[in-house]
Amino acid sequence: MDYNIKLSNGQLLRGLIRKPEKSNAVIIMVHGHGEHIQRYNHWAELFYEKNIGFTGVDLPGHGRSDGKRGHIQKGSLFDEMLDILINECKKTFPDLPVFVYGHSLGGAIILAYLLRRNPKIAGAIITSPTLRLAFEPSKAKLKLAAIMKNILPGLIQQSGLPVEYLSHDKEIVEKYINDPLVHGKISVNLFHTLMNLANYSLSHASELKTPVLLIHGDNDKICSPAGSIEFAGKTQMAELKIWPGGYHELHNEPFKNDVFKFILNWINLKLT
Repeated sequence: MDYNIKLSNGQLLRGLIRKPEKSNAVIIMVHGHGEHIQRYNHWAELFYEKNIGFTGVDLPGHGRSDGKRGHIQKGSLFDEMLDILINECKKTFPDLPVFVYGHSLGGAIILAYLLRRNPKIAGAIITSPTLRLAFEPSKAKLKLAAIMKNILPGLIQQSGLPVEYLSHDKEIVEKYINDPLVHGKISVNLFHTLMNLANYSLSHASELKTPVLLIHGDNDKICSPAGSIEFAGKTQMAELKIWPGGYHELHNEPFKNDVFKFILNWINLKLT
């Protein structure tokens, strides 16, 4: 079922919601850069079958949501988006535990949010977060971004995402390449915001108060597992699982059912 929220700047964010008849908990999903929430329909269905609700919206400038492709006006909109989603979930799923789940860019967004806001939720699942890139941007690109964010924050560049390393499942990669709602664009402001999110999370990891399940593939060539290892090493609130042989999208790997069972088991332990 379609589900929409509106931000304070007037942007409409379009997404989905799945509500089982007898829900035990609800998951708020935040997707990665360049993609959209409908790429998680299969994941939503699996949680639905286990009586866990699932919702999420396309990020600003992504999928069916409003905004210039690959651009965010200001980073605080991510926090506002999560505030709204959590509050709305507590109305739609009253008295049920709320979990947030972020992948890639979504993982970086959620980790920084947890550290800044310390929301009253049951826990967070973070997969392949953008804390350290596997392909580090050059110092010149970082310097240019720092300068241009004040001059042309909406300047769009190609993200350069090596899509062949999303998953070992070639069909998934082909679907991604041919998906009309997927884009490979990133603005100067979004790039700078992403770098700030990563640096903030790694610098403040010891302040984490929310239980986190942190999963990363050891063969991720997009977001380096070193970032997840570094983050987990600074806090006792994060349980780290490094998946052998895993590329970036563990939920789309040939062994995705094992990944799902691992996540479900962690959630069920938090519900007992």
